[in-house]
Amino acid sequence: MPKSKIDRLLAPWVFVLTGIIFNILSAIITHYFIGLNTDKINAIDRDAHNTQVLIDSLWQSRIEVERKEEFFLLLLNQKIEEPARTQPYYRDYLQDLVTTHDLTAFSGRVENPALDDLDLLLELSAAAQESIIESINNTYFETLEMQEAKMPLERANARLFSIAIFLQVTGLILVLARDLRRN
Repeated sequence: MPKSKIDRLLAPWVFVLTGIIFNILSAIITHYFIGLNTDKINAIDRDAHNTQVLIDSLWQSRIEVERKEEFFLLLLNQKIEEPARTQPYYRDYLQDLVTTHDLTAFSGRVENPALDDLDLLLELSAAAQESIIESINNTYFETLEMQEAKMPLERANARLFSIAIFLQVTGLILVLARDLRRN
């Protein structure tokens, strides 16, 4: 009795071969495409962690500026017996603030500051803290952008994982269906 075209298409080896192909496709999707996306997600997470460390460092820097401001306020409010010893430290601190936080508007005023010019200290400290807060805000927005860039990759991974599971289950069903076809 001649086999029809349908009988040849429904031969057990066709089910097994199709099932194996589906399982191979599932493995490729899982290990290659999902792996690539996972690498990208990990890189984004690493960058986000680094920016969080930077934010923490900037915040610590702001606190340091605040504490040094308090220190110099206390120091300058006392009667200084040897102003010549204190003057270089005060000037160096103010110049350091100007250069570190790019406060060029204060450059001329910090060349030779008077020890009783507390307004300069307060203005410079406030400007430095404002600069630091602005840097923190910018860095935080970068972190948010990174998190937004990560979300499509996570959604793509979820879709690819669903497709891979579907292909794997379908492949196993086809491999097991060969026994049904024999009967």
